[in-house]
Amino acid sequence: MDPISTWRLTVTQSFSDLGVVLGAWLPSLLGALVVLVLGWLLARGVKALILRLGEGLDQLAVRLGWRRHTRRLAVQHTPAQIVATVFYWLVLLLALTLAADVLGLPGLSGGLGKLLSILPALFGAGTIFLVGYLLANVTREAVVRTSTGHAARGVLVARLLHGLILAISALLALGQIGVDVSLLSTLMVVAFAALAGAIALAFGLGARDTVGNMIAAHYLRRAHRIGARVRIGEIEGEILEFTPTLVLLETDQGIAAVPAHHFEMEASVRLDPEATGDDEDEA
Repeated sequence: MDPISTWRLTVTQSFSDLGVVLGAWLPSLLGALVVLVLGWLLARGVKALILRLGEGLDQLAVRLGWRRHTRRLAVQHTPAQIVATVFYWLVLLLALTLAADVLGLPGLSGGLGKLLSILPALFGAGTIFLVGYLLANVTREAVVRTSTGHAARGVLVARLLHGLILAISALLALGQIGVDVSLLSTLMVVAFAALAGAIALAFGLGARDTVGNMIAAHYLRRAHRIGARVRIGEIEGEILEFTPTLVLLETDQGIAAVPAHHFEMEASVRLDPEATGDDEDEA
């Protein structure tokens, strides 16, 4: 057989084999394409449905300050958009897995199946941490806003609560994806217990005088009346007001604020014209 005939026979046989292979794969390929198209349409439908139903969630997020709180995380989408995008890609990955099964590609199908199996856990972990982050920010702002009388302490407590909520959220998120957080949980509990004890001790020592003044002021309201004239130490004046911790006296030099516990530490003398012999008190 001459070379031209041999070459022609080889080409013909190759095209014939290709036709057989394509004929065997064509139904599977068409089926995979149909699955992908249907999956894409379903993904778009699911995304549109979630966006429509999630308008209320977006409005709630706006009221809670979603944009302000997520600025540091570089989140540019609303909660409904995030959920819709996640479900869009989940449906597409499911369609790709089914298409790989139709084409008879077990390796690709198995890999996509494993990815699909861990995505819900990852989505749940991200959701837990994001909700915890928002809750931590809202709590911090609420504590700072309601502690205007003790701004420094309020900021400290707000920061501690913010850190505690973030730490708990991170532990829950790690546990959601299967990470063993038992040791981390124990360490966090010990650390926060020690920190809380130190803060309680510091507040207790710092507030000792304040608590003493509050108790003394409570009993002084029974022993003295507003308008009475008293002398304590070198201060002499008329009682104008009892505050939770102070006694305000109107003196010749002006209004003097005397800590209430001074009436327990020093002798106070009532100078009312109608005062009796028993009016000299040691409070």
